[in-house]
Amino acid sequence: CHYISGNYKMKARMDSLARIFEKLGLSKERFRVEYVSAAEGVKFAAIMREMSEQLETLGPEKIKAENEKLKPTLDKMLSRKQKK
Repeated sequence: CHYISGNYKMKARMDSLARIFEKLGLSKERFRVEYVSAAEGVKFAAIMREMSEQLETLGPEKIKAENEKLKPTLDKMLSRKQKK
């Protein structure tokens, strides 16, 4: 992130987003924050593999069920946004 303070701002935003996701009913396993330098390609690849495996363990049915449960809430939020 941008210089010294960017990573702190990102951390606060991502913590807030994680709480929102949890309140909406999304599994916390679907969301992850990692610190990776542009020079750490191997680390980035490992994190992507781990995250992919983690999502696979959730299984498509659980993810689909969460998405379906969340859809009415998101539709309502988006319709309010479009009316403004």
